[in-house]
Amino acid sequence: MVKYGIIGYPLWHSKSPAAFTAAYGGKWAFDRVENPDFDVCWKRFLDEYAGLTVTNPFKELAFRHSDVITPEVERIRATNLVVKTPEGIKAYNSDYRGLVQCIGKAGFRKGDTALIVGCGGAGKAAAAAASELGLNTLITNRTIAKAEAMHEHMGLEIHPFFDPIDCDLVIYTIPGKIDNLERFHARTVLEANYANPSYDEALLKKIGASYINGKVWHYEQAVAGYELMTGVAPDRDSVFKVYELTGWSK
Repeated sequence: MVKYGIIGYPLWHSKSPAAFTAAYGGKWAFDRVENPDFDVCWKRFLDEYAGLTVTNPFKELAFRHSDVITPEVERIRATNLVVKTPEGIKAYNSDYRGLVQCIGKAGFRKGDTALIVGCGGAGKAAAAAASELGLNTLITNRTIAKAEAMHEHMGLEIHPFFDPIDCDLVIYTIPGKIDNLERFHARTVLEANYANPSYDEALLKKIGASYINGKVWHYEQAVAGYELMTGVAPDRDSVFKVYELTGWSK
C-alpha cells in the first residue's frame, strides 16, 4: 500500500496530516513519524513510505541522506521533501517554492530589502527564495558561526543580530520568540511559525506594518510539495480550508 508521512520532532502542531488528507480526499495514508532520533525516522521512511515531508530538526540531515539533489536543495543544503524514485531518494525544497509564491503574491519587487531572521533549514529556504526574486537579502542569526557558514555558501550579507534595522520585509524563521523583536522593523513581517506565532499581529498593525501568518507559507509549500510527492495535483480549495486562510489568494 502506497503511503506518505511527515518526520520531525515534535509534530503535535503539524497541520500536514489534515492538509494532505484533504488534498486527496483520503486516497492515501499520511502518518506522523515522530521521534527525536533522525535515524529511527529515516529507517521507517526507507521501510514503509513512498515519500515524506520533513520538518525541524531534520531538514539538513535529510539532505545529507538523499541521492538525487534538485538545484534549489543544492543551494539551500536542506530539504523538506524526499521521494523514492528509480534513481534513489530525491530531495526537493517546497519551503523555497512556496515562499517564492508568498513573496510574489505579497507584491514585493526586485530591489526591495529582506531580512531573514534565522539560518536553519527554513531560513536557508527563505534566503534562497528572496535572493532568487531579486530582493536585497540580508541574513541574521543568534549563532554567528551559522550565519558565517551561510554567507560563505550563499554569498549573502550578514546583519548583526542585535542591531536594529528598517527594511521592506522580515522573514522570521526562528522556532520561538526572541527578545526585542521590534528592532527588526519592516513594512511586512512573514513568519514561519503558525502554531505559536512570535509576532503580535495587532501590534504590528498599530505601527503600520502588515503581517503574513505562517499558515500562508505552510499552505503554499504544501500545495507545491504534495504534487511533487505524489505526481498528482492536490485539491487546492480543500487544503486552503484546512489552514483557515482569509485575505490570501488560493
